[in-house]
Parts: sequence; C-alpha cells; structure tokens
Amino acid sequence: MKKLVLVLVLVLAFALPVLANPFVDVPLNHWAYDNVQSLAAKGVIIGYPDGTFGGNRTMTRYEFAEAVAKALAYVEGMDFASAEDVAILEKLAIEFADELASLGVTVADLEAAGLANTEAIAALEAKVAKHDKFFEPLKVTGQFRATYEKDVLPMTAGTLKDRTRLWFEAEINEYTKAGIRFQATDTLSGAGTPVYTWSNFWIDFAKDNLSIRVGDVLPDAIGLGLISYYESNECDSYNFDGFLATWTWEEATDTDLGTWTLFGDVEDYYVLHVAMPLGDEDEVEFGVTATYDVLAGGFGGGADVAFALGDEDEVGVALEVAGFYDTALSYAAAAKVSGALDDLSLTLKGYYVFPGFVPTMSDFTPDRLGGYVEAKYPFTDQVTGKIRATYEMDSAMVAAVTTKVKGTLLYVPEDAAAGENAELYAEYNLITAAVTGFGRYMNYPLADDFILSGFAKYTYPTNVYVGAATLEYALAEDMGLSVEARADSAGVGALWSAEVQLAYALSTNTKLTFGFEMNDWSDDIKDYNVIDTCEDLTHIKDATGTLKAQLTVSF
Repeated sequence: MKKLVLVLVLVLAFALPVLANPFVDVPLNHWAYDNVQSLAAKGVIIGYPDGTFGGNRTMTRYEFAEAVAKALAYVEGMDFASAEDVAILEKLAIEFADELASLGVTVADLEAAGLANTEAIAALEAKVAKHDKFFEPLKVTGQFRATYEKDVLPMTAGTLKDRTRLWFEAEINEYTKAGIRFQATDTLSGAGTPVYTWSNFWIDFAKDNLSIRVGDVLPDAIGLGLISYYESNECDSYNFDGFLATWTWEEATDTDLGTWTLFGDVEDYYVLHVAMPLGDEDEVEFGVTATYDVLAGGFGGGADVAFALGDEDEVGVALEVAGFYDTALSYAAAAKVSGALDDLSLTLKGYYVFPGFVPTMSDFTPDRLGGYVEAKYPFTDQVTGKIRATYEMDSAMVAAVTTKVKGTLLYVPEDAAAGENAELYAEYNLITAAVTGFGRYMNYPLADDFILSGFAKYTYPTNVYVGAATLEYALAEDMGLSVEARADSAGVGALWSAEVQLAYALSTNTKLTFGFEMNDWSDDIKDYNVIDTCEDLTHIKDATGTLKAQLTVSF
C-alpha cells in the first residue's frame, strides 16, 4: 500500500478531469476518488477483470511495475513534463528494473523521454527569455518632483507645481545607441498650461575607426580655441544640437593619416579639423582647421601645433594661428607654454586678436592683446595654492581693458569627512582698484551629528556683500533638519533671508521635504557652488514668507 501512495503522488502532476467513474468499488465521496479517476483516464491503471479497483488489496511488484510502465509511456507521449516528475519516474524505474525489463521497458527509455522533455523545456525557456529581454536595450531613468508653495506673509493662494523628466537611452545594436529627454510640467496641478517637451536627442554610432554623433553634441576645443571653443560650467552651458563625426584614417601600411573631425549645427556653421602626428616618434601634434560660419557671415581657417620640450618632456608648447574673412581678412594668434619645476606648475598663455576676427564660437574677443600667467603649488598634502595674473589691452595698445590678479587657496583636511573642504580667494582689479574676497567652508563636522557650512563674498569699494551659513542635523537615519541664514546687501526688499527645512527619506530615491522661508533666496539650501563664479550677486528676490513642501522621486 505504501508503494501505491508513491504512484498516487507521482500521477498528481498528470491529473486531468474525466467524465465517468470506471470502478464500481470507489465511491464518489472517497478521498482518493479524483486521483483514481485520473489514473484510469490516462491508462496508467486498468483495474481487475471484474470492474473493481481493489483499493484495499495489496499490490504485487509486477502490478506496480505495469503501472510504472504505463506511466512511462504516457510521459513519452507528452509535450512537456517537469524535471521533478521525470526524476520520480527514474527512481521508480530503477527500483523496479527487473519487473520492467520483463515488460520490455528499460531505464534508457525513461532517460530518452526525459531528454526530449528537457529539450522542450529549454526551447520554452529560450522563448520566455527572448520576451523578457525585449526591453533590456532600453534604459529609462528620470525624476518626478511636485512642489507646493504658499505665501503666508502676506497671505496668498497656494500653488502646486510639478515637473517630470524622463531620460531614454536605447542600445539599438552593438554599434549604435540613442537617447532623448522628455519633460512634462504642470500636468497635475492646473497652475498653468501643461507643457510637454522633447529635447537633448542624440544618436551615437561607433565602429572601427569611425564615430558619429547626431543631436546633443558638445565638441572639445580645437587647438587653443581661436576658431572653436566650448565650455560648460555652473553659470553658462551650451545646448548645441548638431552633428559630430570623427574618423581615424589608417592605411593598410600602418601609415597614420590623421584624425578627421567634422561638426556643425547645419544652419549656423561647419568646422573641419584634421589632426596628425609628426616626427619619428609622433612627438609633434599638428592640425589644420577650416570653417564655414553662417552666423558670423564668413569663412575661416587655421593651424595648430603642440609639442614637448626637455629630456623628460617637462615643458609643453602649443601654438595656433587663424584667419577669418567676411568683408575683409583678419587674423589671430595664440600661444601657451606649461611646465613644472618640482611641485610648482606654471602656465603662460598669450594671444593677439585683430579687429574683424569673429568666428561664432571663438574663445577670444576681437580687438584684444593679452594673456595670463598662472602658478600652482601644493604647500602641503592638504593645502594647494594658485595665483593667476591676467592682462588685456585693445589691439592698438592704447588702453588697458582689464588687469586682474587672483589668488586661491584650497584646503582639504586630513581624514576629512565626506565633502569637507575650504576655499579662499582674493581678486584685485588694477584698472578699477576693486578688491573681491571670497571664503567658503563646506561640511565641517560638529559634535552630535551636526554639520556646518558657510560662505561669504565681499567687494570693495562698492561694499557689496553676500553670504550664508547652513547648519544640518541628523534627527534620524532617514531624517535631517537644515537651518540656513543669509545676508545680501543687494537684496530686493530685504537684507536678510532665513530658511528651515525638514527632509525625510521615505524610501530609496524618494524624499519628502517641508520648510519655511522668510525672504525669498534665489538658490536652494546649501547651494554655494555658483556664488564665486557667476556675476549675479543679488540673491534675495523679494520679502515674502513662504511655506514649502516638495516630493522628489528619482529612478
């Protein structure tokens, strides 16, 4: 009877409904009725000649072997069987090998049936994997932000604004990728007309020595930047939509014919640059540039060269000359020398730009003669100093345009906490006699989970000043409190501003903030990065008291 139970367990996986009870001695309310009925329907058991099942009778080994043999035959005829079912049958076939042999059934038959089912399983798994991987080449990241603000001093109606950004990046094939950004604003609140924009599209192709990018492109500067120069920072950024193609031309003879770069934005300008190494050991980099500049209304061309001097190449030299023609031909030239003396790094750059030299993306203002010298020295492992002096005159050398001296010290404490550093600089303008000083210390750890940051900037003789101090306290592992005080001598309606904010990490990449701000400050809490580089020193925008709440979800 124990072995009969094994059979019943085995055939539970094959259970199918049948329409009639073939055995008169198995009542409808018996606990094994469904299993017996299913076994009979599959032909695994046939009962006795008198039409009974004999459920209370002990089976012989031969009777059990016959049931196993019929079960094997049933499995062989199936399109699918689980590995677990096949393993059970295999164990039974080994146990009853002798009896099965007398019936013409071997373990090899079972193994063959199991192999067939294994192949069917593998085919099914491959099909499922294909569907599972269908969207793998597409990577989607983004951020949702909902902001509620209500002025309470004076009292006005609250506003709810939302912004959703999605970045899509797709791997089209092994050589090609593409991406685009989607942004939706004011879709939930009704505070304004919903705006939907697609931007920053790009598509990249790279194979062997050729790479092509179309869409959102930011090429590197060519040479010293006389004809083409791009730079993105906190204050200014370029959103250049165009094309960029780079091809390294190498013949079968291993002759290097240079790297060819072509970029432009179709409607405004085109630039072609060819760079190639010269010399027995490719120690000289030489390049030529040509441009058709629709915006500037002319044509341009130039040449640049860079090489190293000294036994250990400790001095680098770069030169560039260029010409531009619209209604007349004008010229420009630039040179740069950089090197190191022990730990002292020195850079000297000079340029001369004639009137009429006006390529759209030039780094140089026309009608200028000038340059700068810069020295950088690490006083200790924690303190690095830098000083730069710039001088510029008009091309006729009649009047100075600007003359500045700027010194900077950067301090990073030993074993500093995350992001802890200090910066101090001073700038003196010899023409206006103006002096500007700036100091900043970030993430100074105080006792008991407090972190202090602050900055101050002052300009003399205009007596313009701006500054802020931020105290952060970790209330819990997922909750922080920030308090910030500000001062701004050029503020609109107020000289001071203050804000308190409670930030709560609801879960991974999900943050909820609550706060109150008195006198609107143009930047976020602890956003000091643009203070020292941007021209706008006015940061208090109005004298209002505002309640704020914001939910941010990033993925």
